[in-house]
Amino acid sequence: MNAQNANALREQGERTNQSNDTQMVFPDPYSVKGRVLGALLRGERLTHLDCWRRFGSSRLSHHVYCARRSGWPVGMLEEDVKTSDADRTATIGVYFLEPEAIHETGERGQRYAALTARIEAERRAR
Repeated sequence: MNAQNANALREQGERTNQSNDTQMVFPDPYSVKGRVLGALLRGERLTHLDCWRRFGSSRLSHHVYCARRSGWPVGMLEEDVKTSDADRTATIGVYFLEPEAIHETGERGQRYAALTARIEAERRAR
């Protein structure tokens, strides 16, 4: 297998069958997509600013798009926040997984979430 194919398989991630017969992908836990999914599996709610500060990526909506295409039911709520522009407000998206979706991933999802938390902590410590 050449390096390009190996990388493509690594990016594809692991597949798991869920009770509703959909296939959800667990992306490489070292990737931003993986660490975003790990945060969502821990019940965290993420905004684009969170993604930028924690993962160095300005593309949270892309990571969410990829997760949704891979079977993850990522929700989004709009929230009005103050900006630094003379008290102007902006509407932002806050992304999350419902507790039921997190529960459906079972022990495997929780192990993945814990692994991505360790990876994130190690990267911050560098």
